[in-house]
Amino acid sequence: MRIVFQRQQLANIISLSRLGFLPFIVLAGILQQPEAFVGLFGAQLFLDAIDGFVARRLHIESDLGRRLDTVIDLAIWLPSMAIFVWLVWDEFARVFPDYPHVFIVPTVTSILMYATAYRYLHSLAAIHLYSGKLASALVLLLMLTMLLDRFYPLLGYLTAGVAVVYHLEAIAIYRLQRDRTDENVTSLVQAVRRR
Repeated sequence: MRIVFQRQQLANIISLSRLGFLPFIVLAGILQQPEAFVGLFGAQLFLDAIDGFVARRLHIESDLGRRLDTVIDLAIWLPSMAIFVWLVWDEFARVFPDYPHVFIVPTVTSILMYATAYRYLHSLAAIHLYSGKLASALVLLLMLTMLLDRFYPLLGYLTAGVAVVYHLEAIAIYRLQRDRTDENVTSLVQAVRRR
């Protein structure tokens, strides 16, 4: 059987390739290799940014791609965050009592993001905005600093703040679009221009 490559599937292939990192991320956690864990997690985050860029650049955005990206995000982020907290438990236990909101706010906004997507789109596939990509990058930076036993409160507050901005921006876009379901916008500015 011959497999034919279709250009329309390139972004989805990039998205699916992210799943290949998951077993290695879990293995790095089991072997207690935090540097490898963060490197692998960062690599899949890079691919997450690339798949959306490719889809927009080649004009091959699709509902399937958006949903696939969300499912892969959940499949990677949920176990990765649990493994990361386990890897840096001593540092996390030291920092959390003084700064619980820094960790709780991004978690709550993530849950709200999926609830909001379900409310407006009747699907858990959340809108993928630049502010969301920035929040992911800040989470990665926060992970790196915690691996070095150096928690920076300002970085924590910035991460939590960007997570809140991401959620508020997404709500504004959903409310602007109402009956339209163009989830392929990347910012509130773009959504306003398309109106």
